[in-house]
Amino acid sequence: MGDGQQTGDTENQVNGGRQGAVVQAGAITGGVHLHLSADGVEDAESPIIVTVARESDIDEEDQTVVLDTDPPVVRVRQGRFRVTVESNVRGRAVVLRGMRPVVLSRRPARRACPGLPISLVSPRLISPWHFSTDLQAAAPRLHAKDVNFPFSVSATDVEEFIITPDAGKDEVLWHLEMDWLCAGRQGTTVIDDRGQPFALYPRSGPRLDCYQGLDLDHVRGCPARRLAVQSTRGTVIRGCDKDSPRGEIKPDNGGAILEFTFPHRTPRNERRVEYYYRGQAVSYTVKPVSWRDREFLRVTNLQPASRTPENP
Repeated sequence: MGDGQQTGDTENQVNGGRQGAVVQAGAITGGVHLHLSADGVEDAESPIIVTVARESDIDEEDQTVVLDTDPPVVRVRQGRFRVTVESNVRGRAVVLRGMRPVVLSRRPARRACPGLPISLVSPRLISPWHFSTDLQAAAPRLHAKDVNFPFSVSATDVEEFIITPDAGKDEVLWHLEMDWLCAGRQGTTVIDDRGQPFALYPRSGPRLDCYQGLDLDHVRGCPARRLAVQSTRGTVIRGCDKDSPRGEIKPDNGGAILEFTFPHRTPRNERRVEYYYRGQAVSYTVKPVSWRDREFLRVTNLQPASRTPENP
C-alpha cells in the first residue's frame, strides 16, 4: 500500500504441504530480515545422496553377458558395486545406521553370450569400506571385511562402500536399503540402478559357443551380434586413419565389438574426418552382409558424434 496506508481487509494463507520459513503480514514498512534454518532436514526427502558405479574386480576380469532372449538383454556377470554416500543437508551429520541387500526375484540362469568388460573406476582419494553378500541366502546380509556400520557423513565427510555380491547359480534382481538418522528423524533409502533393480548373472551360467570380442568371434544369430545390428552409437576402441585403416567400435548398447574400415570418401556437404581416435564417440548404421557361408556386420554412415553413451 502506498504511503503506509492500508485500506480494506487483508488476508493471507498457507495451505497444504510441509512449509519452511513463512512470513505473514498485513503491511510492511522498512526492511525485512529473514533468517532461515541452517540444516533444512525437514525439507529434504532424504538427507543422503547416493551414487552407484559398477566396476571390475582388479584380480579377475568381470564382464557383461547378453541373454539369448528376444530382444537381447545385457546383464552384469557378478562384479562389484561402489556405493558413494554424501550428506544432503547443511550443518548436520547424518548417521548411517545400517545397509542390507534385498532380493526381489530369482530365476534359473538363461543361456547367454559373453559380453564386454566392465570399465574400471578411476582411483579415488576416499578409502572405501568392503562388504560381501551371498544373495542365495534366505535372508542375505552384508559381511564387513574391516569396519562395520554405523558410519556418518556430513558436508565435508563422504563415505564409500564396495559391495561384492555372489549370485550363486541363479539370475538375481536385487537392491540395497540404507537406514539413516538425522536430527531425530529416521528413514530408509533404497539404492538401485537408476530406479531399476540391480540385475546379476552367475559366473557359471550356460553359455553360447562364442568368444568375447569382434562380431566374427560370435556364432551366427547370437544375441551379442543381434544387439550390435541394432546399435547406432558407440565408442572407438581402436583408432585408425587412411594409412592404418582398420578400427574397432564398442557399441553403447552392449553388443558385439564392430570392426570398421576408415572411409576414404566423404559424403557431400559433410566435413572430412582425418582420423578416428580411441575414446571418440561415433554414430553409424550396421548392415549384415553374407559372403559364402559366413555373415559379416558392415559399419556404414560412420560419423563423429557427441558423447551421450547409452550404458547397458
